[in-house]
Formats: sequence, structure tokens, C-alpha cells
Amino acid sequence: MPRTSVLLLIMGLASGCASNLQGSNLYTSTIFFLPPSSANTVYIEARNTSDNQQVTLNDLGSRLSAKGYKVVTDPNQAQYVIQANTVYCNTEKQTITMETMVAGGYGGGIGSAISSFGGAIGNVGSMAGMANPMIGMGAAGISAAAGALGSAVDSIGSMFGSSGPEVKTKENITYACVTDVQITERPSSPGAMQPGGPKVYQTRLVAGVHQKKLDAQEATPLLQQKLSASVAGNF
Repeated sequence: MPRTSVLLLIMGLASGCASNLQGSNLYTSTIFFLPPSSANTVYIEARNTSDNQQVTLNDLGSRLSAKGYKVVTDPNQAQYVIQANTVYCNTEKQTITMETMVAGGYGGGIGSAISSFGGAIGNVGSMAGMANPMIGMGAAGISAAAGALGSAVDSIGSMFGSSGPEVKTKENITYACVTDVQITERPSSPGAMQPGGPKVYQTRLVAGVHQKKLDAQEATPLLQQKLSASVAGNF
């Protein structure tokens, strides 16, 4: 095949791949601000109970390290404990849009589905199996602290981080992932008491990629980058 023909073929394939991507969006159910702190240790626990096990948030550690945080392997040595669970990865449907996904808030159902995601995501108290050894307090104390915070913070359904127009036509498909995130801030020094116990912050993130034709392999790295960047953006 002539060299010119090969070059045109490559350019055509590249153009075809690029044209499939129409844009992306990111929604968050709750915006919060971590108070300034000189402590810089963080422990990360990322889980995935969705259909797409390729969304791992494995770049979250490097993003935090770039900000000056030290990622530790012992949760008891961490000032901040990040727990994230990707609970849904699938195409947007007429009754399950990105807006309805985020509307359920942390631990809520996905769209019209009514689900607590097995309790491990539904409330902090039932996450005690993960949080208790990290924080060093009982499940009841964790539930009380999180309950007080949850009643004080409204899910505002805000949107940020849009990197392209949200196009929703019959010719476009949105592939979205939902990740519930909990950040626990421990006392700044060993043995220090913090009013109400450790501070707990919770939010639901929904990242979506708009494509002409569904291509989960193309969408997955983009979704992971948006989700990780959003979590790291809180620090």
C-alpha cells in the first residue's frame, strides 16, 4: 500500500475514534470544605461493586502525593481516611439519568431504583467494619457523628468540572459511573479529643462520558480520571 494511503488510513482511524467522544460531565451531591490542617497523612480504601471493575481510582494516591500528602498503609497512622465505593457503571437511561443518579445522595438508590447498597454504603454505622479499626471508636459513636453531620448538610445537587457540552440526543449515549465517597478526619494528634468524635464528610459523585456509540473501554479511563480528580480536589 502506498505510504500516502497508509497515512490517510491512520488519520481516518484516529479521526473516527476522536469523533466518538462528545463530551463529559461530573455531578456531586454535596459540596464540603475540609478545614485547613498541617497534617498530611492519608489512607485510601477504594472498592468497586459495579459491573465495571476497571474503575479502580488507582491514580488517587499519586494525585494526593503531588499535593504534598503522604499516603500510608496503616489507617491508624492517617489524619484522613478516604473510603470510596463505585456502586454503578452503566449507560444512562430515560428513567436513570445522571441527575437522578446523583439525586439519591450518598448511599441512596440509583435513579428510580430504591436500594441501600447492602448497608455498607447506606450509613456510617454499618460501615463500622471498615471504619472502626481505623478510627478507634464504636459503631454507635460513628453513626452519631455522621448522623449529626448528615442532618446539617443538604444535598445541593451541584454540578462542576464539566469538560464538554452535555449532549443528550437519540444519537448519543452516556456511560456513567457512580462513586460514593466518605472522608473521615481524625484528631490531629494521638490521644487528642475532638468534639463529637472524628469528623465525617460524605458525597456522591457521578461522572459521565457522552459518546456517539457506546465504547466502555474508551470511557473507563476518562471516568476514572474525573472521579479521582474530584476526590483529590477536596484536599
